[in-house]
Amino acid sequence: MPPSRNYVRRAACLAAIVFLGCACAAGCGMGGARLWADTAQADGSFSRQHRQWAYDGEPVTFELECASAPSVYVVFGVAGDDTVVNTAKIEGRYRWTHVFHAGPKPQTYEVYAIPLAIRGRCDWIYDKTDEKWYHYPGANERPDVQIADEQTIQITCYRLDVRVPFEGRGGPPKRVELSLTKADGTRKVIPPRPKREGDAAGFVLLGPDKTGAYEVAYVPRYDEVSRAGKTRVEVLVEHADGSVERLTQDLDTP
Repeated sequence: MPPSRNYVRRAACLAAIVFLGCACAAGCGMGGARLWADTAQADGSFSRQHRQWAYDGEPVTFELECASAPSVYVVFGVAGDDTVVNTAKIEGRYRWTHVFHAGPKPQTYEVYAIPLAIRGRCDWIYDKTDEKWYHYPGANERPDVQIADEQTIQITCYRLDVRVPFEGRGGPPKRVELSLTKADGTRKVIPPRPKREGDAAGFVLLGPDKTGAYEVAYVPRYDEVSRAGKTRVEVLVEHADGSVERLTQDLDTP
């Protein structure tokens, strides 16, 4: 069984005590580190904001800025699932991308990043069968040492449920169109879901109910809504009596 995150912390800290004792004698010490993520800004640029939001299914890229050397690597993790990044994207910047998911209610995850230096061979091994990284330090090897404090960012993952009701005029509508417009002006028309294809993409037209009302229902994808700001929902209805109605909603997409 792989060790817990706390075990890895304790092992790294014990090794760091020895490492820093030697380092201090040489006139140097533990360096700093900073963790960034790319969901807080509308343009997708990186931010150090400690709490950020991500839409269901959205890939989020994290970047740890720390001292770089051939023997340095970073353990990124969330919910006990760890990944080792041993090559910097550019000097001193290690990147990792993770996809988050949420149900009807938002879910908050804590992402952590720990930079370490190899003292012998790497204490982490990748299992191709499980497609996971495991912490397996060698019995006769000096443990790898943590070179900076662990950095964390909280990601709250959410999704939206679009519901647009309208009253029928003279019977079932002749035509219904749904579109989503991002804060940057990008507009996407969402097709109706084909009948008898419950898992197909597209919106669903519900109704009529006992009062003759209808409702457009749709769960947007992460690439159909704004990363920050608002997303406009627009429904165009051509009613049975020939009249046309345009309905709009502005959804908060933090």
